[in-house]
Amino acid sequence: MKQISSQDMQSLELNILKAFKNFAQENNIIYYLCGGTLLGAIRHKGFIPWDDDIDICIPRNSYDKLIELVKEDRYIENTSYKFCLPLDDNYIYPYIKVVDTNTIVYEKDIKKEYCLGVWIDIFPLDEFPKTSPEIKKVVKKHSNYKFFNKIYVSGNLSTPLKKIIAFFAKIFYSIVCFNKDNKYWVTKILSLVKNYDSNYIGNLVWPNQYREIFDKSVYAETLEYQFGDEFFPIPAGYDEYLTNMYGNYMELPKPSERVFHDFEAYILDNDKN
Repeated sequence: MKQISSQDMQSLELNILKAFKNFAQENNIIYYLCGGTLLGAIRHKGFIPWDDDIDICIPRNSYDKLIELVKEDRYIENTSYKFCLPLDDNYIYPYIKVVDTNTIVYEKDIKKEYCLGVWIDIFPLDEFPKTSPEIKKVVKKHSNYKFFNKIYVSGNLSTPLKKIIAFFAKIFYSIVCFNKDNKYWVTKILSLVKNYDSNYIGNLVWPNQYREIFDKSVYAETLEYQFGDEFFPIPAGYDEYLTNMYGNYMELPKPSERVFHDFEAYILDNDKN
């Protein structure tokens, strides 16, 4: 297998994004760049130079439509790009990924049995509760479910200290969470998705604490913005979004804070579809 460099990783991910763009247009799926990908579009017109993933978000109605579309045929036509859905076997996330099955990625601190190909992340946009106490309750529950899921899938640990911590965490888990696997925790996270009938919307299944909760007006209109050599949809309220997420988002972080994610990626010797 040939190891993939960070630059090649970005190129592979951008190709997945372009294929998804065509798929979304053909099937009337609404989506937006989000997270660091949106920041990259606004500040760099492409990837943040030290970033190595792509994030998009989809309103819940379009997200559920997407799941129904790809349940039977998981591949984007004429590609090696496969949709991975929540509660799939050996899939540990409560949101969709599109993965390049001609590649493999080993994430640090996650068992190798859960490895995937190079991917892009697709998060649903869901309503949050109306009041701060209710929001805190939901976010707290999510943090707990995510914590236990992290213990269950932990492996491929990168430091001796993490191995020691994981050893005792596994003992704790076996006592407190006997017979509960990662699907249990993913199901618990998905159970938090409800019709809260509020004006707040965001990434409820994988939130960055309280920074990813916005007024619906942020997504009321759509703009097209350059990312790499193509244009992609972004929320017209991107300034409010990015300010909430990153503060002064046009200011570059300190060099010490410019870090890549911790994983190894490879091109497989034989194409797999």
